[in-house]
Amino acid sequence: MATMIPQDLIKKSISDQKYKNSKHRRDLVYKYLDYYSGDNTDQYITSRFKAQSFQEIPPSCFNITRKLIDRMSRIYTLGATRNVNKTYNGLSYVKDFRFKHIEKMTRLLGSVATQITFKQHPIAHYDYNPVYYFDIFTDEADPFTPTAIIYPMTQGVDDVSYTEQVKWVYWDSEYYCIHDEEGILLEEYPNVYGVLPFVFTHREHQLSEFFVAGAYDIIKTNEQANILLTEMNLGMRFHLFGQYAIEGMYAEDNITRAGSDEIMVVPEGANVNILSPKANMDDAIKLLKTMVELTAQNNHLHVVLDESGTERPSSGIALKIKDLERFQDWQDDLDLWYKYEQDFYRIEKVIAQVNGFSLPENMGVDFVEPEYPETKQDMIAWDEYLLAHNMTTEADLMVKYNKDLTAEQAKSILKKNKEANNATKQQSPFAKLLNQTPTTA
Repeated sequence: MATMIPQDLIKKSISDQKYKNSKHRRDLVYKYLDYYSGDNTDQYITSRFKAQSFQEIPPSCFNITRKLIDRMSRIYTLGATRNVNKTYNGLSYVKDFRFKHIEKMTRLLGSVATQITFKQHPIAHYDYNPVYYFDIFTDEADPFTPTAIIYPMTQGVDDVSYTEQVKWVYWDSEYYCIHDEEGILLEEYPNVYGVLPFVFTHREHQLSEFFVAGAYDIIKTNEQANILLTEMNLGMRFHLFGQYAIEGMYAEDNITRAGSDEIMVVPEGANVNILSPKANMDDAIKLLKTMVELTAQNNHLHVVLDESGTERPSSGIALKIKDLERFQDWQDDLDLWYKYEQDFYRIEKVIAQVNGFSLPENMGVDFVEPEYPETKQDMIAWDEYLLAHNMTTEADLMVKYNKDLTAEQAKSILKKNKEANNATKQQSPFAKLLNQTPTTA
């Protein structure tokens, strides 16, 4: 008869495996952040070089991750307009600024939790704090909707007096708690909002689990590029200096070698040669370009690593056709980020009500569409078409071309300009001649 496996053993095995998965995900998050910031990335490739000769050069730290991630993240780089009211505009004045970073981190890490907080200084406003590494608790009936979150508290690592151990923060719809590393409860407060004040953003739709994979291909390409560049640097060093080789000499014989101002003494009959490695740097550079370009193409990006063969400037239509796949990605992302905007707004309404502000039930969001170069004639014709069909106003066009103006300021400027132009026309001698009534003989 088969032996039954104890349930406690099964639970412990599952728990240990989930802990390993969580730790692996945490290590990946830190690695991705290092590559995006371009700091401390040599730690990921030094173990690849065991030979003593590689200690003679510093590891290469080439950063392509930031450039590709930033170019992929253009929902909030282009901007978004939220139609709520003036109260909300004042409360959310930092939202566009914060969301640019949140979108980039979502592209990089795959899944990000953003906490919505409320601050009173310098004025009453929302703030949005992204959490890069976190664990979640879910309901069995809905594993894609977290009911609670736990994450390590941000440490004051730059404070030389800070010596505390890592603390962990726990949030659910009822409580906000702080624990130490051993899980001992240190502080506990009621959650006055009654909802989990976090929104979870993902770079794409979830598949079989809550967390979505990050920019793994970009990180691995960056890592391989750093390894290749380190090898190329070492090869160039050996290629430039060469290696002395002596023929016709016993190994136990002593020789004297120094710099270029010294003489090397070798036994009679021995021949001294300088050998240089036959490294083909052009092939290595081509390999590096191919890796970067393929990774960029897989993410619907176009990069140019060699300016010598660049194309001449293209028209707006040609650029839009060339950028078609990326434009389609942008359209797909709109639906995803529109949903996230609504998720944020639902929590913002609750937080506003607790703090004495009232917001309308719904929020409208309009994302700015990518613009491609147009000729002046095309721009003028399109603007005149919009005005002729009452699809815009002169004030709106002025705001479009001068982002620093508000609608009220644009209307005031237009009014002053019209008054000045009318006054100039009335004072013109040609206008006086045109307005004269012809006399009959």
